[in-house]
Amino acid sequence: MVSARDLRDDHVEKIDNTGLIILQNVSFSLAGVGLLFLIAFRMNESISLSWFFLSVTIAFALIPLLARKGYENTSKFLLLAYVNVCILILSSVFGKEMFIQAFYIPASGLSILLFEKEHQQLRNLGIAMAVIGYLILDYIIFDQIYLTADEGVFVKWCILGAAFVTTWMTFNKFSESKEAAEERNQQLLEKTQALNKELLQKKEQLEKNVRELEKAKQKVEEGSRAKSEFLSTMSHEIRTPMNAIIGMTNLLIKDDPREDQLEQLEILDFSAKTLLSLINDILDFSKIESGKIEFERVAFNLQNLMNGVLESFRFTAEKKDVDLFLDIDENLPEMIVGDPNRLTQILNNLLSNAVKFTEDGYVKLSVELQSSKQKELSLLFKVADTGVGISKDKKEEIFESFTQERTDTSRVFGGTGLGLTISEKLVDLQGGSIDLDSEKDQGSTFYVELPFEKNDEVDVEKHSYKQFSQPDSLKGTTILLVEDNAINQKVMTRFLDKWDISVIVAEDGQEAVDKIKENFVHLVLMDLQMPRMDGYEATRLIREMDDKKKSNVPVLALTAAALKEVREKVFASGMNDYLTKPFNPAELQKKLEFYILDQSQN
Repeated sequence: MVSARDLRDDHVEKIDNTGLIILQNVSFSLAGVGLLFLIAFRMNESISLSWFFLSVTIAFALIPLLARKGYENTSKFLLLAYVNVCILILSSVFGKEMFIQAFYIPASGLSILLFEKEHQQLRNLGIAMAVIGYLILDYIIFDQIYLTADEGVFVKWCILGAAFVTTWMTFNKFSESKEAAEERNQQLLEKTQALNKELLQKKEQLEKNVRELEKAKQKVEEGSRAKSEFLSTMSHEIRTPMNAIIGMTNLLIKDDPREDQLEQLEILDFSAKTLLSLINDILDFSKIESGKIEFERVAFNLQNLMNGVLESFRFTAEKKDVDLFLDIDENLPEMIVGDPNRLTQILNNLLSNAVKFTEDGYVKLSVELQSSKQKELSLLFKVADTGVGISKDKKEEIFESFTQERTDTSRVFGGTGLGLTISEKLVDLQGGSIDLDSEKDQGSTFYVELPFEKNDEVDVEKHSYKQFSQPDSLKGTTILLVEDNAINQKVMTRFLDKWDISVIVAEDGQEAVDKIKENFVHLVLMDLQMPRMDGYEATRLIREMDDKKKSNVPVLALTAAALKEVREKVFASGMNDYLTKPFNPAELQKKLEFYILDQSQN
């Protein structure tokens, strides 16, 4: 019963084991032997056994094919059965003297080789078959049983029947395997078609997603351009009236007003500059968020920069009786290479907060050499104050956008809460670090570490303008002011009149080109956005003039747009420099002196 179950459970796929190799070799060898005997007995008709050798040759040849279709154990058992039957028949025909029955010994050994350990019962059954066959020969056939002619025919047809059954089983299994393979192929084809259809649908969906992403990207780019244009427009529109407010306030303060008027003008000036600071913070934050911040690499005098930054807060600090101190490490080089504008912005933000939140005591700005390599420097800037301080639980939040230490801070001191956020991002983008040491009501110290390069004496600071001691150094010069806004014309004219400068006014670029042709001027102050012809086109036409004195006249842009793209376009059009509205009168005077007097000396 166990053997029958083992025979049913023999459908396996792999044939690369020792038992199957032996089965193939033995089967094909016996098929070859049977074929040789078939030929020999066919030629010698004394013994009519051709039918026998023909049947066993076919059987031995088909058994390996049956095994290849997965019926291993069945094939092995059939091989053993045929071997035992062959020994039995040949021994009966040739008699005891040929000792053919001795082949039962290797037949039993063949059972051990064919079946693995897990088929021990089949192995034992094969051995038992060989033993029983030997006992039948030795004790029954040789001594007692003599086959009659009819019995011989019966044995003959039994063997032929076994050969036919083996052939039928082999080809039937081949047929079943073929049908199973065709069914699997059909299933695989249907599955492939389904996968192809699904793949096609996913491809179409992917293409649709790509198209949608491209549209979304286009919209984002259009939105970014619109945002950039909006910021540029807003910067221009807000800075234009701010230029008039700050400029006129500055002029009125210098006209020896009464004491009560002076206080009102100072309030107006402070409020206007505060509003301008808010505008600058929002523009800078927007540029940082959109990744449009870039850093210059120029040589500049660090001590001059820090003196200038600290002095810009001198008036506000003196009004509050707050002392300002500057401490610069003696080991620092005079000139370093980096972005002076962004360093000024960072220090301005930190000093602005320090002065704003300090009612009594001092504010100290210091810098020391942190490390020095072959071409690199690491500088540590400190801004310390004795102000209100920051509580420990607010130290992390203080650098977040639109965040201040207290909710009422903006109402008491003003500001957007963007100054420290912008400073932190500017420091991070330059590969530096910013930190804070503070306690409530004990003051604060901000630490900023930034990398710089050592000056190679090649680059010169762009804005290291010459200083002229004569107060009337610009007297008698002529400047062409190109400005379409009537208020800004009056503000700028008032400043230039104070310096005894003759002013020619043009309201657009075309008029500016015409007046350059008609008049000699020492310098042009050129607005950018004007009707009929803008400042860029006007500058290009001036540079193309045949008269070298007129084509080489210095042109300074007056721009309310603080974006980097505008500055690049200014220099690309042929302008020499630019002034940002609202302009600083001292900066304006320095630039006029630099370009006009430098030109006259050359």
